Amino acid sequence: MNHIRSQDFESDREKRAVLNDGLRQTLMQLDHDNRMNGIISLLADLDGAREDFETALWAAYAFNNLDTYESYLEAEKWLKGVEREGIHSGIWHYRYSVALAYQGKYDEALKISEKGTRVEPDYPWGWLQLARMQYHAGQKNDARYSIEIGLKLIPGDYEFLTLKDAIDNGQDSESVLGHYLSSADDTTAERSRRIARLAHEKKQYETRQARKALIGRLNRYHAEKKFDKIVEEIQNIRPAERGYELTLLLARANNNLGEHEKAIVQLNTITHQGENDPGWHFQMGAARYYLGKKTLAKGSFERVLELDPDDGDAWQYLIWSCKATGDTSPLLETNATVPGIGNATTSGQLPELYSEEELTAVENYIVQTFGEYDFVFHEVFSPDVHVDIAIINPTRARPFHTLVTIGMGAHRMNVPSHLADKKLERAEMMICLPSSWDIANDDEKWYWPMRWLKVMARLPITNDTWLGWGHTVPHEKPFANNTELSSIMLINPGLFFMDREQTPCRLPNGDEVRFYQMVPLFEDELNYKQTHDADKLIALLDEDAIIVDVNRHSVCTSSDRKNWKIKRENIKHVLKDWKGPEGCLATDRIMVDGSRIGYMYREEPDPDMPDSGWRFTAGDESSDYMMDPDKAGIYSLNTVCNYDPDIIPLLDAPYGTAYYRDETGHFHQTDMEDGEDDEPFQ
Repeated sequence: MNHIRSQDFESDREKRAVLNDGLRQTLMQLDHDNRMNGIISLLADLDGAREDFETALWAAYAFNNLDTYESYLEAEKWLKGVEREGIHSGIWHYRYSVALAYQGKYDEALKISEKGTRVEPDYPWGWLQLARMQYHAGQKNDARYSIEIGLKLIPGDYEFLTLKDAIDNGQDSESVLGHYLSSADDTTAERSRRIARLAHEKKQYETRQARKALIGRLNRYHAEKKFDKIVEEIQNIRPAERGYELTLLLARANNNLGEHEKAIVQLNTITHQGENDPGWHFQMGAARYYLGKKTLAKGSFERVLELDPDDGDAWQYLIWSCKATGDTSPLLETNATVPGIGNATTSGQLPELYSEEELTAVENYIVQTFGEYDFVFHEVFSPDVHVDIAIINPTRARPFHTLVTIGMGAHRMNVPSHLADKKLERAEMMICLPSSWDIANDDEKWYWPMRWLKVMARLPITNDTWLGWGHTVPHEKPFANNTELSSIMLINPGLFFMDREQTPCRLPNGDEVRFYQMVPLFEDELNYKQTHDADKLIALLDEDAIIVDVNRHSVCTSSDRKNWKIKRENIKHVLKDWKGPEGCLATDRIMVDGSRIGYMYREEPDPDMPDSGWRFTAGDESSDYMMDPDKAGIYSLNTVCNYDPDIIPLLDAPYGTAYYRDETGHFHQTDMEDGEDDEPFQ
């Protein structure tokens, strides 16, 4: 079935930002071959596809032709993304109405069709869809009128004539909605079956979405330690309808509530499904362990480790089970090194913990410095230090999540002797995430920041080392499949000390706990830091890096491919006694072409950023040049001073100051040009 013919795109190709003639040719061929999934795959890989009108029309065309309930949902999403342009297009209204109608949103589909025929009355298929929706709404005369207009636009068209016959013969409106373009498939029975199928798919989809929302809610309850609410919600569902996942979550909640016998009863109802699931065996092992059945628990945890050798909690439980029974395990006889535990045969000691007074001091510091935390991810099993994670939700003043470890600082790190007087032995980690981050989701694309808070908290123990400001920790691959970020750098949490001096957390015994913010980096940013230093990289970073953005661009990518007039190794320290932030902007006319600075101005920067406010141009750049973000870059003031030392005496000028260079090479103060203070360096 072809809801829209490919040639209908020709009149809507004003915007060519995403598609070119070669891509259009490929799309036309895929359409000719009826390869709708091929069209969708091609479009999904294009940058900016969802914001591009022509691309969205193609995507909706393909999704509508897949003819499933979820494909119509996808078509609607694509079209909503280009609504600003779509409201002027008959084709957009037609596709949108089709997508809505086959989701069962008939009233919305009728309104969209009516708008479409007003926007573009010469587009015939808009009248066809309007006639269908009018007939479904019981507006037979209006439907006949719409068909009449359509036949004037394309006389003798099969679609319009078939719809006219259906209305004249009094066919039911559901079968009219199920109409196909292909005459071979166009039977009343087939049309009715299609509508019934879509209704069934809708019900299945809504059931899946409701189950997904329930699972998300239960996981949030688990993170908040509201285990009784998990039990309450799941027990409201009939056992026969719970399925494997909900039953396992119920058993986990009962284990956390100390109802271990109930957990075993529930786990026994899903024994077959859990045979190869380490999660099932772990919950069974935990229930047996706390019921005193240590030998049985040992067998459960051995099975967990056969299925998932990296489960550090299972290793710890296995060690404890063997110690309790005086037994051993073949797994422990291999001298295995276990993630987060170390040598499996010698582990089993209690974790390092803050004293009650120390813990109170740390918690009070977090509240006073970073904000009230709404809940805590409590660590159930702690092989070395007990690391909880406090979650501070976004506020108006700080519109981002702040995650802070509590417990890492119970361990004194192995700091070099020459730094012994700096009190750097204790530390906690933190990270800032955007307000849209799904904190409660355990999918790796959401969970990796929590995982790395724990990794960093334990690294000084497992490697007998220390962590401090400017340290970087690489990972062998990206943190998740939706980002290329792949390493961590530690900085001071400057966002939280804009109005006061930064001070560490002081413990009752005089020790100090430093809090370091984790900033995820790209590989080239890590390389830049290692070949330069942390200060120089921090000067390049902006809020997209300080508050994690998995979609941000590397601050080194565009700059590293440029042919600098002065090579980095030849940059000297010429800016003496500068006290403020060093970040600034300069154009390639200066940094690549080697032109002298012809115009410079200082705007008031974002107080959260390490930005001096200075902007440097050669003075001969065109407006198009200035609009190209790749024609300028972020640099340290010292680097720019190497290119033009004449600016050094002027750098202490206040915000709002501007200078131009005359023909003799001298600078003169002038007024800032209109708009510079609002939108510098487009």
